[in-house]
Amino acid sequence: MTTYLAADPTAPAPTSRQRAWLLAALRADDGLLPLDVPDGSRRLMRERGWISVIPVVDDPLPTRHKITSAGRLALLSVGKADALLSVLTSVDPGRIEKPVQRQILSSLIREGLVCRLTRRGDPAPDQERFPYITNLGRRLVGLPEENTIPACNYLIAAFAERGVSVAVETDRNGDCRVVHRAQGAQGFEARFYREVWNPGFYTYSARHPAWMHNKPWTALITYGTDGAVEKHLPNGLGIEKESAVLADAFTAWLADRDDAAFAS
Repeated sequence: MTTYLAADPTAPAPTSRQRAWLLAALRADDGLLPLDVPDGSRRLMRERGWISVIPVVDDPLPTRHKITSAGRLALLSVGKADALLSVLTSVDPGRIEKPVQRQILSSLIREGLVCRLTRRGDPAPDQERFPYITNLGRRLVGLPEENTIPACNYLIAAFAERGVSVAVETDRNGDCRVVHRAQGAQGFEARFYREVWNPGFYTYSARHPAWMHNKPWTALITYGTDGAVEKHLPNGLGIEKESAVLADAFTAWLADRDDAAFAS
């Protein structure tokens, strides 16, 4: 029988409807319970300490309820808590590497506390996927939330501000890059990506969430039969700043085609 993490270990677990309401409150940035919860259900959850009343200044406003720490604990079984908190010791950041019972993992995924991603950070169904904790899962167990915006979004936005057109392309190996091409006699191809370590080899990614990997941007420009220039950007500046620095460097290269200056 599942044991729930609560102040009173004999306290009943939430029903499926109560779980749905508590999860909705957990998803809300303000932690507020939905307005359409029946009065009797709100009263019962309040008596069990899962929600508390939020004082209102204007009487005409409806009474609102906010999920409490006890309400968060009521959503967690020991197995679920162990699975989510296991990311604290994972080699691959955010990934649930310890074995988890299929039933528990399915429930975590269904409730949005865990998602399946490739090691490049996308949900591609034709590649091997692994369980990663989501920001909702982090919120539930009190871990800091992470930036889930795809890394390429920052680089695409930085290039757009400078009038440079790019697109994200994925090859048959599943590697994806931000690409810019120029046609004609002076044509070239520029590819931008971040290295991702997979066991035994490196892959290349641009779509992974910003938090997922700490490798810097790499730019590879090829033209003619053997012309090539490569640049590795500084790391640790933050994804937005790193993308802006790369876009500036490439825009300057477009203006004067100074390979030595670009690669430095």
